[in-house]
Amino acid sequence: MAKSQPFEYVKSINSKNYLDQLTGYNPFLTNRAFAYHIDTILLAEEMNQNNGLSPLLQYEFYFYSVRKSDRFGFPPKPVDPPNLDHIMEYFGYSRQKALEALRVLDLNDISDIISDLDKGGR
Repeated sequence: MAKSQPFEYVKSINSKNYLDQLTGYNPFLTNRAFAYHIDTILLAEEMNQNNGLSPLLQYEFYFYSVRKSDRFGFPPKPVDPPNLDHIMEYFGYSRQKALEALRVLDLNDISDIISDLDKGGR
């Protein structure tokens, strides 16, 4: 039988479809996927502490412990606030420093920065 993708096991645990073949099971990726959710983080920590268990025991622990739910492996990426690119370009800041600068700047300062960066044209 062909080797399955690592996150097919996470999907099967979430949907309660038991998989008999565990040839592509990766405990690290499964633990990481469940560590991102508040209702499964303690289960992921338990598996991190008992990392010597066989893949079958780890899979069955998750399969019988995790509630059926629509959850995905990774959280969505945060959305950048408006004018972050302007602040980064104007001051030559990194993303983190520009986020800190946005907390201090008011709307008048930001509009002045945008007008200074305006190169004209279309």
